[in-house]
Amino acid sequence: MKIGILGAMPEEIAFLGSRMGLERQTRMAQRDFLEGTWEGASVVLAYSRIGKVSAALTTALLIGTFRATHVILTGVAGALDRALRVGDVVIADRLMQHDLDASPLFPRYEIPLLGRSTFPCDLADSALTAAHAYIAEDFRRDVPPERAAAFGMSRPNVRRGLIVSGDQFLDDPAEGARIRGDLPEALCVEMEGAAVAQVCYEMGNVPCAVIRVISDDAGHSAAVDFTRFVRDVAEFLTGGIAARLVQSLHEEASRQDV
Repeated sequence: MKIGILGAMPEEIAFLGSRMGLERQTRMAQRDFLEGTWEGASVVLAYSRIGKVSAALTTALLIGTFRATHVILTGVAGALDRALRVGDVVIADRLMQHDLDASPLFPRYEIPLLGRSTFPCDLADSALTAAHAYIAEDFRRDVPPERAAAFGMSRPNVRRGLIVSGDQFLDDPAEGARIRGDLPEALCVEMEGAAVAQVCYEMGNVPCAVIRVISDDAGHSAAVDFTRFVRDVAEFLTGGIAARLVQSLHEEASRQDV
């Protein structure tokens, strides 16, 4: 087993990058891929940059060149579901592109010539367990109460469901409302997850997880909340949950090898 982990911004993978046992660093396609170990698990870590194309390229390299057998995308997202608050965690069980429309040649949202619009996350159950465990056992250690309180946070809630991706940072309430109306099941919106899930699907159904921490409300306050949250909190929540997931996958694989 080799677990590929990517984030669209350096802060989203800094937690793991600073703590992993680094064995080799490879520069490819203007990206640095860090190979090593985390609690005995073989991992390869990459900063993809923002957007669907960047994430797709990075994922394809993780699987095709670095032989990742599992892929984890971690980072922040804007809330679409009104019940979500800053600091809450969303685990994707499926993903789709909210900005894809090749109609009338193909149904809206459907990937042309692929015949589907959503892509599953086979590691959703394991990621959900990892999120609950991290929040229960490590969150208050990593994020002091006074820092969490600055964002109106206490104990983050965890949700599972549909995440939608598009190549735009949403700071327009009208656009957020449009997506809510078109895709009422969507919990949050970001810029990479659907591309990662599609590449995993097309490259042999590689198991994947997409873990998102809510940083803003995809509305007027998006830019300000996003910048502050990523700097002060996101590194610990996103990285800590991903680390828990890596450990659980490694332990499960070890039990199967016995």
